[in-house]
This record gives sequence, structure tokens and C-alpha cells, in this order.
Amino acid sequence: MYEQQRHHDNATRTTVAEVIGQIAMGAIVGLVFAWVLINWISGCGEIIYTATGAIPGECIFMPWVD
Repeated sequence: MYEQQRHHDNATRTTVAEVIGQIAMGAIVGLVFAWVLINWISGCGEIIYTATGAIPGECIFMPWVD
């Protein structure tokens, strides 16, 4: 009985660790997706033509592009 209960505890810990890992990976993927979406909406890398000339699109959270 003790062996069976100990096995159940290890399975529960593994499940909790997997859930925490999946939540962390989901958060990281979500943040990267949001970052790409925000930069796409703001026109990062695009040239915007106006009557007074051309201006580059604004890149957000990309200090290496300035």
C-alpha cells in the first residue's frame, strides 16, 4: 500500500511540474506572438510615404532597429 501511495505522489508532482511548464511555455509563446503582432500593426520595417516625404514605420521594443 505504501509503495502504491508513493507512486501516486510522484505522479502528482510530475503532473504539477508539467502543468507549470506548459503554462510558462504558453506565456512565452503568447508574449512573442503579441510582440510580433504589435510590430506588424505599427508598421515596423515598412516605409510610409507622405506628401512631405517617406518615413520608416515605428518598431516597438526593438532597440537594434533605431
